[in-house]
Amino acid sequence: MTVGARHAHDMYTARNVASQRGGVCTYAELLADGVTRKDIAVALDRRELERVRKGVYVDPRIPDQLKRAVRVGGRLDCVSAAPLLGLRVLEAPRALHVEVDRHASLLRPPDEKHSMPGRGAVPGPRVHWSGGSAAATRGAIVSLEDCLVQMLGCLPSIDALCALDSARERVAWRPERTQLLDDTAFEQLLERLPATTRAIAVRSDAGSQSIAETVAREGLRAAGIQVRTQVPLPGGFFADLLIGDRFVFEADGEGPHTAPGAFDRDRARAGWLKAIGYTYVSFSHSQILHEWDMVLDVVRMLMRRGLHEWG
Repeated sequence: MTVGARHAHDMYTARNVASQRGGVCTYAELLADGVTRKDIAVALDRRELERVRKGVYVDPRIPDQLKRAVRVGGRLDCVSAAPLLGLRVLEAPRALHVEVDRHASLLRPPDEKHSMPGRGAVPGPRVHWSGGSAAATRGAIVSLEDCLVQMLGCLPSIDALCALDSARERVAWRPERTQLLDDTAFEQLLERLPATTRAIAVRSDAGSQSIAETVAREGLRAAGIQVRTQVPLPGGFFADLLIGDRFVFEADGEGPHTAPGAFDRDRARAGWLKAIGYTYVSFSHSQILHEWDMVLDVVRMLMRRGLHEWG
């Protein structure tokens, strides 16, 4: 093996150790897996390995958010981890959410190299103190289930429900689509939750296909209006939300409504449903999130006319 080939093998090995451990590993773990001190130095010099804390290394290819969490001294979690786990997020976090061991010390800001105080005095990141160990050996990001538990306990209920709905999303006409959190895993998640957050989680709905649908469903129910989700309709269509027997409420602007050809299909569906007697309204993602009072006024006016019931 030539010197150049030997160095390439060393860098590949060092980076692989970090990659196989969830993108992050310690100096001791590298040595334990057969990587020499010289190998580590070469990998660092060639930027095939990156040191983010004393004795802690990452695969440089992992997302920057993960590196920042490891630099703090823990793992990316809660709403900061949600997008990387495939979850929908209602509002991007202002601070980096990081899980650290409850006994951790010498935490660092995510973008600086100096240490910062321990528990109770951490500026910048939003620290979640773990009951167990959040050491680098557990990877750079929490599990999907842990992320959802944290969101339910940390965020406003509507933010948590948007993420939980997306994890459970099940599309009736696409049975091949795999849920991130199936029904069995959801039941297991409920068992982990205290009564207060369990009461929020049971309001989630696997039929929701967008943030706007979740927000509209929760907003209507908070106003005392009962709704059903993804209800089959004549013609092979489905209602995002159905109020009463015949009031179809559609949330446009995300998910299937932005897919190629969706605009024409939505117009055809609206025309057909109106022709056979359904009341049909649609609102954009922005209107549902930022003009909810207007949306609710329209719904109430139509209901006062009895347009949500047959007869």
